[in-house]
Amino acid sequence: MPLWRGGDGALAASGHASAANPQWLTRPAVFLHGAMIATWAGSLLPFALVIRGGGASARGMLRRFSVAVLPVVALLVLAGVTLAVVQVGHVEALWTAAYGRVLVAKLVLLVFLFTLAAINRFGLTPAFARRDPAAPRQFVRTARTEIVLVCAILAVASLWRFTPPPRSLVAAEVAPVSLHIHAGKAMAELTIAPGKAGPISATVQVMTGEFEPLEPQEVTLSLANPSAGTEPIRRPMTKDAEGRWRTEPLVLPVPGVWEAGIDLLIFDFEIVALRGAVSIGR
Repeated sequence: MPLWRGGDGALAASGHASAANPQWLTRPAVFLHGAMIATWAGSLLPFALVIRGGGASARGMLRRFSVAVLPVVALLVLAGVTLAVVQVGHVEALWTAAYGRVLVAKLVLLVFLFTLAAINRFGLTPAFARRDPAAPRQFVRTARTEIVLVCAILAVASLWRFTPPPRSLVAAEVAPVSLHIHAGKAMAELTIAPGKAGPISATVQVMTGEFEPLEPQEVTLSLANPSAGTEPIRRPMTKDAEGRWRTEPLVLPVPGVWEAGIDLLIFDFEIVALRGAVSIGR
């Protein structure tokens, strides 16, 4: 298997972009983007060496290259734009997020790279075909500059390993938090969404201590944050069609560690009290 295929397969199987959803779109886009970069960047040095020699073989290669590079650039741009839209999510992230600022720096370098490519395609290629003696030398100079720009682009892109993409930051902000409480007679799985201060909804799934179905008569949820001076917020829960217990939307006014209580009325005179703590973000 060619090395570029193995490298792009590794890119498509790991990293920020390939982990983004929908993966049926992002993984092929990562593979395609890497393959087109490798094809273009890998052709620059041998291209410059052949052009420097001049002659009919160089002119034939230049004609073939000028035709073959167009779909390469088109696929490179298409895959890159697709990944940028998925990763950035919204325009403001281009200047408010570190990931977006790295993307802007990469785009600036790409503008210079594409400008040189356009000069080669529409200026130097016709001059070389006319056997202009200065054309081979100019081609070599621009190819060297393109190699430097490609290296700079790869160096800038490597900074992404230290900068989570905005779409993952947004997902983290709205991700739910869960708490598992296991007592002798019963157990409960509490889920609070989103896991940050403000309006939230809570869901509780209950079972016996032996992981068997449990049908309590009532379930009551309480949430308190004594360190913030917040008195317990108590809400009766209602059972949904899937057998989970839910609250009406409620508000957790401050972040921090909240004490959670789940009271299960098993029979008229038997209540199982489950207690735990859950961390709520900002």
